Amino acid sequence: MTLEIAVFLSMNGRAGEAIAFYKQNLGAEELLVVTYEDMAKRELNFQLTEENKHCISHSVLKVGKTKLMIAEEAMDTSQSFRIGNNFSLCIQSADQKEIQMFYSNLTSDDRVTILVPLKQNVFSGAYGIVQDPFGVQIQLMYDNRLK
Repeated sequence: MTLEIAVFLSMNGRAGEAIAFYKQNLGAEELLVVTYEDMAKRELNFQLTEENKHCISHSVLKVGKTKLMIAEEAMDTSQSFRIGNNFSLCIQSADQKEIQMFYSNLTSDDRVTILVPLKQNVFSGAYGIVQDPFGVQIQLMYDNRLK
């Protein structure tokens, strides 16, 4: 089975600072860092400015056996940042059908809100975000690197 769940933190413009903090204080290993500048190279419509080009679009740290993902922005950009709405669960699998099944299961419950419909994007063959009835935001992502 290739399934894993990681904690995802949105840092309201302080992702780089948070990454450095966790590396220094928790011995986190940096597995991946993607800046807005990197994203602009992949996605032509990405809004890149001189001020945001070094911001973190996505990162993956490993603390012990746990993955911690950190980015600048919240999953639901219609909400203003506040402590408490800055985390989500990221369910990843190298089995795209498994991700599609989870998405179908979750969205069949009328209490679940779809924030980003499951679809292909520049970094995944299937990526979406939902919010469960308890306010927890869940990212679903196919990632063939987990094989």
